[in-house]
Amino acid sequence: MINAADVSVRIATIDDGSAIGDLFSENGINQYGWDRNKWEHHYIEYPEGEAYSLVAEAEGKIVGHYGMVPICIGGISAMLGQHAYVSTEHRGLTVISALMKKTDMICQDKAIRLICGFANADFAFIKKTFFKWKTPFWLDFKKAGSHQGLDLTQSKFSFSYSDAWFEWRFGESRECYVSKYIDSAGLEHKQLLKTRGELSNEELIYLADSERWSQAGMHSKQVGEGFMQPFSVKIYDLELIKEGILNKENWKIDMGDSDTFTYKPWSGEN
Repeated sequence: MINAADVSVRIATIDDGSAIGDLFSENGINQYGWDRNKWEHHYIEYPEGEAYSLVAEAEGKIVGHYGMVPICIGGISAMLGQHAYVSTEHRGLTVISALMKKTDMICQDKAIRLICGFANADFAFIKKTFFKWKTPFWLDFKKAGSHQGLDLTQSKFSFSYSDAWFEWRFGESRECYVSKYIDSAGLEHKQLLKTRGELSNEELIYLADSERWSQAGMHSKQVGEGFMQPFSVKIYDLELIKEGILNKENWKIDMGDSDTFTYKPWSGEN
């Protein structure tokens, strides 16, 4: 059992890229294709400001990681937390607590008002239980059914990005990003990750049968048996609560706002 005094956390340097990739692919399992290039894409090439890759060290090696990147949500300076991982040998609260403490210190030092994240259900529960995060809603995967049912308008708290971000995130500039996802049962899903600008009626009809996140698919708790994505926040500026930051009606989130989804262009896109 590792002691808190034996764990140190620092901001990673470019020389750590390979070791971080090795951490994510320990035991020969590399489910998300981590390597030095992927780390550099997220933490060196990120176009919206200074990204932070935090590493926890113990026993002379990197045993944990947590990352965050600056984003803008409705004019609010925020961070998006991502890529949490602790080596299987050191699982428990000690390492992740040290990473979360460093995260808070950086956010408060940079006058960040909010950090949010799309963690899995288990980590969302840990953050809520031990680190003062909240889960204002869960996101369900829904189809519009018709182009009239598409919810593409911005809300009070919407993620906004530069043109450079779209190129960085998706590798190309388009009005809408429709992606193909094949699930574990081999079923093909047409997923609407992100739109930008005004869309024609023809484009809206084309998007109607796409899975997407919308307010209609936001729930205050997990419902049903299908997979739902928890959305978690930690509020540093309590004025945001008065502004309705915890009300799902004030949010607009797209699947492409989360790096969980890899963009694989849907065949037949115009």
